[in-house]
Parts: sequence; C-alpha cells; structure tokens
Amino acid sequence: MEPEVLSAIIAGSISLVVSSVVAAWAQRRKLESDYDATLRTERLAEYRKLWQIMEPLGWYGRHEITSETVKKMLGDLDHWYFENGGGLFLSDISYKSFEELLQALNNYDGDPEHLRPVGSKLRTSLTYDIGGRKRPLLRPRVRQEELERADVIASRLSSK
Repeated sequence: MEPEVLSAIIAGSISLVVSSVVAAWAQRRKLESDYDATLRTERLAEYRKLWQIMEPLGWYGRHEITSETVKKMLGDLDHWYFENGGGLFLSDISYKSFEELLQALNNYDGDPEHLRPVGSKLRTSLTYDIGGRKRPLLRPRVRQEELERADVIASRLSSK
C-alpha cells in the first residue's frame, strides 16, 4: 500500500474518531442542559406551593402561630412532600433544611421566633435551587457558606 494512501486512511480514521467523540460530548451536554431546564421548571412549580405553605413563618406580616397553625402546617407539608410528590424535587441541601423545619415544628414550644429562622433557612435554600436572588447562571449551585451565613443571621435574630 502506498504511503499517501496509508496516511489518508489514518487521517480519516482519526478524524472520524475525534468527530464521533465531539458529537457524543455535545449530545450529552444538550441532554444535561435539557434535563436541568426541565428540573428547574418543575422545581419552581413545586417550590411555589411549598413557599405558600410556609407563609405563617415569614419575617414580615407576623402571622400568629398557634399549635393549630403548626399542626396544619405539618399536615400540609406532609401532603406536599408525599401526595404531591414535591419532595422529589428537593436538592440535598433543601432536603436537609426541610427536615430541620419538620423537626422544629414537631418540637414547637409556643415561641414562633424558634420557627421563623428555620423557615427562613429553607426559603433561602429553595431560592438558590432555582437561581433566585442573584444574577441568572446556567447551573446555579447552593454555596454551603451562604447557607451557614443565613444560619448565623437567623440565630442572632432568634436570640434577641
């Protein structure tokens, strides 16, 4: 076989392999992007429902929080998590904050200021999950240090 023909075959083979790898990579990136966009859309719909359930825990408006309010909220959170399937959309960090809220509600001692910071932490985590309260990014990630900073602020407010 002539060297020119052999060179052409090798070059063509290398080109085929490289273009196949690049095409597979591009397809994977598109699938990841589509998945992220779908997940964000579905999260936004579910997080809005969760946000409404947590309204009594808002810093502003100061809703009266009674044992009946807490009982209703626990039922609504359970319904949102299991029956609506909202729990499927929680990120790892938001899930942890969700569990902390459930624990705080289950241990409610009559002081709403023990609940508000925990609700605030979950709301903060949810906003990071969907890319809220900051400039839009293609792939927002919750920064653990930002949530820890929210914990510090919440603990200062609850100790007043």
